[in-house]
Amino acid sequence: MEREAVSPLLAKILHVRRTELRRTLQVAGFAMVIGWAMYTAFSAAQSIFLNKTGPHAYPVFFIVLALAVWPMDALQGALTRRFGVGRAFRINLVANAGAAIGIFVAYTVREDSTVAFTAYVVYSVAFELVMLHFWTFVTQHFNVLEGKRIFPVIAAGSSVGYMLSGVTTTVVAFIATEPLMFVWAIGSLAAAYMSIGLERTLYRPAFVEDEDQFLVQHEVERKRHGVIAMFGRALEHVTGSRLVLALLLLAFVLQVASRVGDYLVAVIFVAATHNNLQELTILIGNAWLASYAVQLVVSLFVAPWVLDRLGVKNAILALPVFTLIGFIGVAINPILATSLLLFIVRNGLQTGLDDPAQNVLGGALPAQVVPKLQFLLNNAVLPGGAVLSGVVLLALQPEIVGNVEVLAGVGIVVAIAFIGAAWWLRSQYLDAIYTRLRTHALSLADYQQAVGRPAPEEIAELQAHVRGGEKRMREFAAAALARMSPDTFAGMVPELLGSSDPVIRRLALQLGPPERITREQLAAARNDENGWVRAAAAVAGMTVPEPGDGLDGLLAGLRDAPDPQDRAAAVWAAAFLADEGAIARGMRDADRQVRLEAIRSFARMKGEVQEIAEALIACLRDDDVEVRREALRQAVRWTPPADWTRRFSEALADGLASGDRDVRLLASEAMSTQAPEALDLVLPMLLARDETSLAAVEALVRSGRPELFQRAREHLEMQLGQGAHLARLSARVAGAMRHLDGNEAAGYALLRIGLDDFVQSAAESGLAAMRALHGKRGFATVERGLSSVHAQTRVEALETLLNFGPSWLAGPLARLLEPGSFDPVLARPLAQAEIEALAKHPDRWVRETAEAASHGLDEHMKELIALKQVPLFTALTLEQLASVDRLMVSRHYAKGETLFRRGDVGGELYVVVEGEIRVHLDHAGQEVTLVRHRAGTALGEMSVFDDQPRSASAQAMADTTVRVLRRDRLQAIVHEHPEVMLEFIKNLSQRLRAMDEKLESSTLASPSGGPIPASGRTSPSMEKSSTP
Repeated sequence: MEREAVSPLLAKILHVRRTELRRTLQVAGFAMVIGWAMYTAFSAAQSIFLNKTGPHAYPVFFIVLALAVWPMDALQGALTRRFGVGRAFRINLVANAGAAIGIFVAYTVREDSTVAFTAYVVYSVAFELVMLHFWTFVTQHFNVLEGKRIFPVIAAGSSVGYMLSGVTTTVVAFIATEPLMFVWAIGSLAAAYMSIGLERTLYRPAFVEDEDQFLVQHEVERKRHGVIAMFGRALEHVTGSRLVLALLLLAFVLQVASRVGDYLVAVIFVAATHNNLQELTILIGNAWLASYAVQLVVSLFVAPWVLDRLGVKNAILALPVFTLIGFIGVAINPILATSLLLFIVRNGLQTGLDDPAQNVLGGALPAQVVPKLQFLLNNAVLPGGAVLSGVVLLALQPEIVGNVEVLAGVGIVVAIAFIGAAWWLRSQYLDAIYTRLRTHALSLADYQQAVGRPAPEEIAELQAHVRGGEKRMREFAAAALARMSPDTFAGMVPELLGSSDPVIRRLALQLGPPERITREQLAAARNDENGWVRAAAAVAGMTVPEPGDGLDGLLAGLRDAPDPQDRAAAVWAAAFLADEGAIARGMRDADRQVRLEAIRSFARMKGEVQEIAEALIACLRDDDVEVRREALRQAVRWTPPADWTRRFSEALADGLASGDRDVRLLASEAMSTQAPEALDLVLPMLLARDETSLAAVEALVRSGRPELFQRAREHLEMQLGQGAHLARLSARVAGAMRHLDGNEAAGYALLRIGLDDFVQSAAESGLAAMRALHGKRGFATVERGLSSVHAQTRVEALETLLNFGPSWLAGPLARLLEPGSFDPVLARPLAQAEIEALAKHPDRWVRETAEAASHGLDEHMKELIALKQVPLFTALTLEQLASVDRLMVSRHYAKGETLFRRGDVGGELYVVVEGEIRVHLDHAGQEVTLVRHRAGTALGEMSVFDDQPRSASAQAMADTTVRVLRRDRLQAIVHEHPEVMLEFIKNLSQRLRAMDEKLESSTLASPSGGPIPASGRTSPSMEKSSTP
């Protein structure tokens, strides 16, 4: 009970949701260990470097570090693509432990300037790579929206680790500086071990954001076209966007300012400690302690307030201004105190306030630009800034050595350039924000965070939008004024109440101050023709000084109104009046819009609604998919009463079996965060052979529960093992078919389809597990490679999959994905005992196809084979084909009989099971044969989509059997199997491509090189001859 009471309070303090608190604290603790280890070694390596080489070596160090980080970052990217995020991160951490021991041994053998310089470079490169890898690892466990809330807390965990490193450095330095390297080694090994546990116990959300998709696309393009080509494509965004150019310029100047500040602080620190190693080490440790104590306070408490009140537009100026103040302070009085101020500004303020502001700033960019921007920053701008600063400082070193004020003067010049770059970025950012505002691509929360307290001209622009803007803009502007400039909005209330837009009238009542609403205005609003305005009047009437009578009757009338919009308005008002019963009744309303509004009112009350369990759980099973999605979004944050836990779990399990992908993802997340016991109900779903099975595998692997992960592993090992066995049999069947004919060959063909269906299902389950283990960011590029038509790309993807691991999953899966690995040496038919064993297989379709191969095909199996041969249905499994076949009817046509004539209104698709059909066109008194259809082909696909007349006639050339699919039945199939529609679209797309190629070849064949005469073109009817 005490833990339950503390958790909401702690979640509120940390600005995270209660359901996210456990994951947040786990990863923050992990960040603390890494921060403690890395920064303890930082203090030691930096102290020894300054003691042995002196600050004058810093310019060369900046250049060497920039040139070293670049290829090492590329190496890290290669490791990640090769081994996956988790394994590559552990390789990195173990390498860090080895590097720490190696540097300690080097110090012990010979601690001179060369060793100190080399060790500091090695450490600095390792630090950069570990931190980059750390954030890549972390983002696997949080989606973009969660990251906005949680990443500042994780960064605060790192700060606690940095502060602990300061304490550790101070204590150990009294003995010696060099043993601090063991903290680096121990912490790295501990972090590697912790990462294994985190991967096992942390829930992994699925990634559905555009940012992830564009990142995957960027990696694919980078691999395909090379680094040089990517530079060209990235530079296109620089030349085409001033905002991107301003961001790059700010990052470049920030890098230069940081390097100049590091050099200046180092010179003063060494002078203040008289180059005594012990004193220098303790000073640096305490400086980091003070710096990150400031950063912790700023990131948790100051930054949210600054971003809320001042907005990003002003927050981005804070670091440049304080940097200038720091450099001026050192120039006036170059002592330890002023250098500490500059040090804290450089580290504490930058990571505490400027980094969060820059993260929000990046949201103004289109999602497709972000990967290109990161590519330029990591590979050109930041290394270039470090190299330039090193070269300039090296050139100015003769003047700097004797006069530290010269270096401070350089810093002042750079800080002024920093302010200029930030100011230019501010103007570009505001332009981008208002552009997005005008195109309705900005939320109210994002707008407020961007501009903070609006300036008078910004208030005037919002007022203009309220008075004369487009409908959506009017609503946005009114809500923005009410939140960001309440006094201005209050003054506009009488004007807004007279608006012709009912939404504006409602907002005036909802958001206006009660004392500004007169009794007459409230009475007029109660009689408004719009139910939402009347509901807002009822809410406002509860808060005004003189509410008047009849409010209860007004709401009762809305609740019982025949118009669903009026009932939805009553449910909306219930959230403001804490009418819990009305919300529960709204969830049971017959109209979907009312149910949706009731769920939103439940969310507005933070889920604190009594007696809501029955109604909400019913919405989790609602027939309307939008209602189910909205209910599941709230289920992620709602804990059911104890006596409703079982039904809640069963409803979530039903959601996992839904045909809607979003419903499955939300149900999976709700299970892991609110009802882990529901995951036990998922285990039987593993035996299904459809999307339900894949969703169950992903849910169990993502769950973070080791015991359920083990059950999923056992299932996958068994399924992959059976898949490999059946793949070998399928290869033998395929080889034997070349020597068979007649019914025996048809039976073997059907058996192979059944075997391949199971193999494909096992491979898809394995891919689902890999996707859940490694996250879309790491594994999506592999999946793209596996689906490539290029053999070399597929081979590389298979090698990468094997490196990703784990071996128990990746090895068998790679074999299933490479059919050639099962080709038999001798293509011998299956023995009777093998076919009988398959006839007892637990999978239905393996069993039935084996029986058909042994005893002959019945009519149903023949129809399935015919459907399978049709390009539209080739990708469907036998289970899906059986669903399609149940909605089709058989027709028999005698030789010479007409199926349809040109001009008939069509609405049916035909699949030829036996016989032959000729499609022909009457032209100039003669019949022209366009195409002949035999068994396994289809015609009439276009007619099931439109009501256009048939473009040709069709006649049976022999006794023919067809399966017919009517338009109304097709709609049922598409609803149950959306993949059928995708095959339709793919087939039609291929035909359009073929038509384009024919037109292009005809154009090239024309003597004039232009369009050929009409008489030489293929007629439209011939182009779509198979779809008359």
